[in-house]
Amino acid sequence: MAESDKTIKQLKTEIDTDLSTFVRQYVAQLKSTTPIRTGRARNGWQQTYRKGRLGKGGSIPIASNAVPYIGVLDEGSSRQAPRGIVEPALNRTRKKR
Repeated sequence: MAESDKTIKQLKTEIDTDLSTFVRQYVAQLKSTTPIRTGRARNGWQQTYRKGRLGKGGSIPIASNAVPYIGVLDEGSSRQAPRGIVEPALNRTRKKR
C-alpha cells in the first residue's frame, strides 16, 4: 500500500472516531439541556446512524429525537430551557473540545 493511501486510511479512521465521540458527547449535552417533566423528551435523545460518505464511507452518527413535541421544546416553550435545547447543547459540546 502506498504511503499516501495509508495516510488517507488513517485520516478516515480518525474522522470516524472523532465524529462518533462528538455526537456521543452532544447527545449527553442534549439530554442534560432538555427540560424534564415526565422524562420522555429527555430519554428520546439517541445516537443513530445514517448512510453517508464521510470518513470510511460507512454510516454517519447523528443525534435524533422522535418525541413529537421536541421541536416545541427546542423553540423555548419551557421555562427550564427558554433558549431552546439544540443550540445551547451544541455550543457546550464545542467548548469541551
